[in-house]
Amino acid sequence: MSLALLACAPATPPQPAGDADRLAIARLEARREAGTAELLARADGPATPATLLAIRALGRVGDPPAIAALLAHLRAPDPQRRGAAIAALGHAALLGADVSAAEPALITAWNSATPPERRALVTALGRLGTAAALPILTDALAPTSPPDLRETAAIALGVLGRRRVALDPPARAALLALAADPRFAYPAAYALAHEHAPTDRPAADAALVRLTRASDPETRMTAVAGLARRKTPAADTFTAALRDPDWRVRVAAVRGLAAEDPAALRPVLDEPFVVTVPATGPSRPWPRAPGDVHPVLEALSLLTSRPGPSPVDIDRNLLEPAAVASPRIACALASLAARAPDWRPPLRCADAADPAARHEQMSFETGLLGHGFGGAPDVRLARLAELAADPDPRIRSAAVAAIAAVWPEAPAAVEGLLGHALVDSSPAVAGAAAEAVAARFAEPRPAPFPALWRPLVDRAGTERDGELFAALAAAIAAIDDPTGLVACRPALPDPNPVVRAAARGCVTALADVDPGPSPSAPPSLPPHAPASLRPHLWRLLTTRGEIVIELDPLAAPWHVAALAALTRQGFYDGLTFHRVVPGFVVQGGDPHGTGWGGPGFRLPSEPGDARFDRGAVGIADAGKDTGGSQFFIMHARAPHLEGRYTHVGRVRAGLDVVDRLIVGDAILSATLRE
Repeated sequence: MSLALLACAPATPPQPAGDADRLAIARLEARREAGTAELLARADGPATPATLLAIRALGRVGDPPAIAALLAHLRAPDPQRRGAAIAALGHAALLGADVSAAEPALITAWNSATPPERRALVTALGRLGTAAALPILTDALAPTSPPDLRETAAIALGVLGRRRVALDPPARAALLALAADPRFAYPAAYALAHEHAPTDRPAADAALVRLTRASDPETRMTAVAGLARRKTPAADTFTAALRDPDWRVRVAAVRGLAAEDPAALRPVLDEPFVVTVPATGPSRPWPRAPGDVHPVLEALSLLTSRPGPSPVDIDRNLLEPAAVASPRIACALASLAARAPDWRPPLRCADAADPAARHEQMSFETGLLGHGFGGAPDVRLARLAELAADPDPRIRSAAVAAIAAVWPEAPAAVEGLLGHALVDSSPAVAGAAAEAVAARFAEPRPAPFPALWRPLVDRAGTERDGELFAALAAAIAAIDDPTGLVACRPALPDPNPVVRAAARGCVTALADVDPGPSPSAPPSLPPHAPASLRPHLWRLLTTRGEIVIELDPLAAPWHVAALAALTRQGFYDGLTFHRVVPGFVVQGGDPHGTGWGGPGFRLPSEPGDARFDRGAVGIADAGKDTGGSQFFIMHARAPHLEGRYTHVGRVRAGLDVVDRLIVGDAILSATLRE
């Protein structure tokens, strides 16, 4: 064919990257710094879908050569390449890379950017920007901007607010104008709800009050939560929201009232319980609709976490039906009843023969003891010491946290118990002890006891789990004894980026000199390499019914491969949902049920551009490259998770089951269909 004919041929749209390219790039990015050179070569080739994947991979790696290459790609003639580099810089920032040179480059690119690039720029500036980005985001909010750009800019302002960047007057005025348009109710509510250090409070508060009456329940929930977060006196609004048909709005109202007028939560505890029969599991009295239990549980959680007497009177007639409905509810009600000045029941609330009920009973007792109920300090400490030796690591970690509350009254005994907890086999127990130490020594520093200091330094010197090492290093830094450098310095070149960052912070605090980033050894590849990119249906049969999740290996090949392999091994069968934050997420997949456990390997972070909205499924982690078996399912959208956490799929059936799940519910079986 002649060159003339070639020049006149119609352009062919680029085809999706082939599986071979996708898998090769996934393996390179999992090697992190060791794969950067080859990723750079792939990213510099012709502008193809595989090239764009390599550019995204550079953002996930985030080492200095990768960041330098991404900044260079911002000047490329091809807009697709520039857009991929913009998004990759946002991912890199959220994963902890040094992208300090990116903001000026992104701001410079604004005036000449194409519409798709402008959306990517706005999102990236929310993730890595400072106050210098506010004029760009204000410009994007203008009525002349496309609607999708205005929505993206409002969300970016909310993310900036979460990152503690305050609005300036022009940005606030543009946002308040946007809030008056029903088309942008949710993004406006999100941005105003997360405004950092609000100044023009009356106008913004009034806008949020209006948005609590929006037609969209997630907007109403976000607006109610924003009023609570801003500490706006809004008891009437919160009380009205308690009658909202959407349980997520009612949960947000409970949180607002708990801070402003906890006594007003009394009616929430009278919610009727009616007998329902779930698809599987036991038949028990339970609230009428999916999610209706969450306002009750949230009210009880907030009330029982307060020190001192209960702010509400408990009707004793509630205790018996509650005990049938749920040990969790029964024990929380009993905890409140036990704080009444005229009634001291025995510290019992559940049948200890049932494992789930036993856990609630022990948690109930631990909470009361930690809040000063149950006798003199020595009596309480003796019982907490017994609980700190319980076979269940969840009980031990709760007891350790309660023991720390007795510290001022019995310092030597408490430090001895915490020293013992620091060498516990459970990361949750050792982590609870380390967090207690860090909190204690953040105050005027008492002299450390050898019973505490030696176990802390020894454990940090050998521990390389990212989350636990970070807690240990923070405790060592808080005590501020230079001999702790012996534990922190050796971890500076660790392959785990969370360990490296924690070690660097510890050394900086103790030596008063930042050692800077350290070169690290390549990380070990996970044992289950992605071999296929076919989608899977993941079926979770739970004690509340079945959830069907479509897994997307194109978005996260390493994570989906691990989920599939663990499911085939029966790993998830019998595991509980250990964390439920109503209106936010349901989380499970921890073999220990503490939130600190995993499968014995770490997965490379694979963030993308998918939304974390209702029904989205992601991987829980404690920082870059620390994901494992734990997963979460969204109750509602959370834009601050987007671009940071790995999105692995979406619920296709069973969202009502997700709404019913509470802590302690279990996965009876997990199966996979390819």
